[in-house]
Parts: sequence; C-alpha cells; structure tokens
Amino acid sequence: MKLSVITINYNNRDGLRKTIESVVNQTYKDFEYIVIDGGSTDGSVDVIKEYAGKIDYWVSEPDKGIYNAMNKGIDVAKGEYLNFMNSGDTFCNNDTVECVFIKNNQSDIICGNTMMPTKHEPPNEITFKTMFSGTICHQSAFIKTSLMRKYRYDENLKIVADRKFFIEALILGNSSYSAIDVDVVNYDINGLSSNNRFLSDYEHSKVIEELIPERIRLDYARQTFGVLHKDTDYEKFFFEVGKRNYRNVVYFVSVFLIRIVSIFKKSASFVNVFPLRLK
Repeated sequence: MKLSVITINYNNRDGLRKTIESVVNQTYKDFEYIVIDGGSTDGSVDVIKEYAGKIDYWVSEPDKGIYNAMNKGIDVAKGEYLNFMNSGDTFCNNDTVECVFIKNNQSDIICGNTMMPTKHEPPNEITFKTMFSGTICHQSAFIKTSLMRKYRYDENLKIVADRKFFIEALILGNSSYSAIDVDVVNYDINGLSSNNRFLSDYEHSKVIEELIPERIRLDYARQTFGVLHKDTDYEKFFFEVGKRNYRNVVYFVSVFLIRIVSIFKKSASFVNVFPLRLK
C-alpha cells in the first residue's frame, strides 16, 4: 500500500466532515484512511460512523494531546507514506493524491503547496536556515512511514513537534526531499499553531537549543536577526540572556499576566491564548 492518510480530531464535528469527504473522494485508491479521535463529545463520532465503510481504522478515546494522537496513527499505519490531514483541513482537489504520486517520486519527504488561503510553495531545497526561521507544512507533506517511526513526534511539545521532526529528519538525518508543484491542502487557519505564535516561537527556540550546537546557532541567529558583530551591546545582551534560562521566566510570567488580565477583561481572546488542544 502506497499511502496512509491520518486525520486527528477533537470536538470539531463540522471540520471533520469536510476533511473526511475530501479524503474519501480522492480518485487515487492505493491508500488507507485512519481517523484518531480524542474522545469527542460533540457528535464527531456519529460523523465517523456515518463514513465507517470508507474508513479503514478509527478509534475514539481520550489521549494526551495532538502529538500523542498523531503517534497513535503512525503506530497503526500500513502505507509506505503518511499524510496528516487534520480535521478542518482538506485536499485541494479530488485528484490531489494522484497528482502527488503520478511520477513515482521516491523521496523520503515530498512536499506540495499549501493554500492558507493564498498559495504558499515549499522551498525548493532544505537548509538549516529553512528550519531555523520557519518550517514546512506537514499537511502538505507526504512522509515515509519508516522515517516517522524512527523519529516520531515529541509528545512533550504542544505546537512544534512537527518542526522538530523535520529538523531531525531533514537536517540531522539528511533525509531526501522533493518539492512538487501540486496544490495539496486547504489549510484551516483556526488551529492551535496558527493562533498561538508566542507559544510556537518559545517551543521552537527550545527545540533549536536542544538539537543544535551553540556555535552553529549563533551564526544563524546573526543572519536571521541581522546582528552581525558580536561586540555590539545588543548582541552581548542577547547571548548573556541566552546563557541563562531567562526565557523560561519571561514565558511563565507572561502567561500568568495574561491569565490575570483575562479575569478582569472576561475576554475569550485572552482566556484561550494558550489552549492545550489543536482544533
């Protein structure tokens, strides 16, 4: 079997229906469909049962978060490649998957275009700078299952475990990569990572610190932030802060202050700044 499409869902019934319909209507047929639901109570399970004849494997049970659910999908997948099409996201066209595999590309990771809603094309080549300052969209990526099982998603992270995976697989593991001009996904911009830039940046900085030696990080920090001379006051301050764990302090103080403000403001936009689930 060529592909396993995995959908992760939690209390997003309407988004789940859209996603399922975009998957089961694909003209390409050499794939299995897996739905991992986190114990939804909004009728999502009824939607899954409605399409049960076209879903190869599904489960609805409490999990430990989005990446725990995604790892569950990886564990049961039988396809050579994996694609994560989470609830609310949809394939751009009914022949999307067919267009991805029509040329029998054998790269470890194949990545197409993301519509969010304007088109975002994947980088033609991957360097560390690509992953230092950004990432590629995992809904637009088709990843060899053996590679996903080697690295898996870090369940200690809330938002950027996919970014960590791509750094480990593409940068540290030197896995092969191909960018293709195929519109793959209509990306749901209402997900956790889209609405929690602060937490995303914080987790990404911790991943970079964990995986990349300091002497390499400093070069890319200078390039990215435009700090070119280490003897400048700004850079001295930046790296002195980096040597200590002040970022942890700043992060948790910021979260605390936002929580306090939300009590007085009674604003959902403040209360939901740091949700723990995706979609």
